[in-house]
Amino acid sequence: MNITIYQQAVKYLESFIGKVRYRIDPEFLKRHDPLERMRVLLSLLGSPQDKFSSVLVGGTSGKGSTTYLISHILVSSGYKTGLTISPHLQKINERLQINGKSISNEKFTEIVGSIVDTIELMKGMSVGAPSYFEILIAMAFLYFAQNQVDIAVVEVGMGGEYDATNTLYPLVAVLTNVSLDHTNVLGGTVQKIAKTKTGIIKGFSSCHPEFISGSPARRQVFLQPNEMVKPRQTRLKQVQHDNRQKPIVITGVKQPSVVKIVEDRCKEVGTELYRLRKDFNFEIKKESRERTVFDLTTFDDRQKKLNGLILSLLGKHQVENASLAIETVLQLEQFGFKVSEEHIRKALKTAFFHGRFELAKFIIHNSEFRLILDGAHNPTKMRAFLSTLKKLYRKQKKIFVVGFKFDKDVKKMLKQIVQVADTLIITKFRAKTDMSVSASTKAESIKYHVFRPKDDQPLAESIKYKGRIIVEKDSKKALDKAFTIEQYSNSTIIVVTGSLYLVGEIRQHLFEIASPPAGGSQ
Repeated sequence: MNITIYQQAVKYLESFIGKVRYRIDPEFLKRHDPLERMRVLLSLLGSPQDKFSSVLVGGTSGKGSTTYLISHILVSSGYKTGLTISPHLQKINERLQINGKSISNEKFTEIVGSIVDTIELMKGMSVGAPSYFEILIAMAFLYFAQNQVDIAVVEVGMGGEYDATNTLYPLVAVLTNVSLDHTNVLGGTVQKIAKTKTGIIKGFSSCHPEFISGSPARRQVFLQPNEMVKPRQTRLKQVQHDNRQKPIVITGVKQPSVVKIVEDRCKEVGTELYRLRKDFNFEIKKESRERTVFDLTTFDDRQKKLNGLILSLLGKHQVENASLAIETVLQLEQFGFKVSEEHIRKALKTAFFHGRFELAKFIIHNSEFRLILDGAHNPTKMRAFLSTLKKLYRKQKKIFVVGFKFDKDVKKMLKQIVQVADTLIITKFRAKTDMSVSASTKAESIKYHVFRPKDDQPLAESIKYKGRIIVEKDSKKALDKAFTIEQYSNSTIIVVTGSLYLVGEIRQHLFEIASPPAGGSQ
């Protein structure tokens, strides 16, 4: 198969969506190694994951922001840094970044074209063809290796132990927090979810000698897309022998039962653990609609204190994420990476992550509208987002445009939203997800969770809501209704939340129909 056009490359990758089911259950694990297929793919591509140093970030919420912040600090410090996140907001290229820039259409097409024969070959193998997500992660690793990055910061997709990203052996493993999410796959308790997420904690990490000596010289890597290498087991033994390093684990988990699971895992594999609130902590000094000022202190033998840090990302949860990111880059010093306080301050002050409490101003119908876009997609994230929203926009009326992925705890999130929303516009998104072509919860089914006092025969345990409810299946039309609702005024703000997929879809629509005011969109 010859792939030479970008649209052709994207279409080819999307043909793998929904073809592989992600399963974690005892019976399945007895018969299958969920990572075998990914290991075969990487081996056929020349084991690119072994060609660069890495940081791996997992957790239930905050892992995307933490991944971005670690990368942003390293880039600000002068390191050639790879970054992969999921999902993307608007364009698939966002998943493969170097130094904060997404891969070009041309390079993206080139990489897909170089691996298509390998993917087609795997269709006839016992492991079968890789999944959409596995292909994208393999592409990211290949892209980073070919470009000889100093380090890559990688966000776990789902879970940890059996995620495609867990073919890495990182210098630092970061676990942000653990709460109930993806329960249909990962398990119905926080403890079960924690056990699979701690699978990213390993007994050794791979670090290139250049960094051990403190000199991040560019590595000469000549990687051929279909280069065959030694079996995976042999390769890992070689890395362990040549560049054995004691890895670092950093976590923000709070629950005592989860803390114990993390501690036990670290003891089992022999890693060093640094906990937020125990080994390092933050104190918020000032919050506004533009920035958050906080101090960070370490309590180990370093006794380091950074006062008056200015973070452009808003909310206490983002300060937690920033604290984890700072601790990560500080710990990377053990592996030869040097990051100054000046670089940390600069990175935090200039940080901007689309879809995370993103304030946007647009001119529509000759009127200026303010929107807040946030991809909160589980109860923990929603609680953190709404807490910040209420604190910073206490007096504003709020029109919510919401949509949710099919596997999310919609009712718990709606219970939180109706406490804040003056008007609730329920919709769905059309975006393709990693596991399903159509993964949005139907707008009508979301409506069933909420009733107004005057509604007839509400369902048992439905959420009572006094505000206005509008159901609009099309997300573009839902946004248009938010712009034309009669109660909109200068004291009103439109809030889009419930899913990163919805936020990305709405964001694309905004740039198609509106223009930023003088001074641009923020």
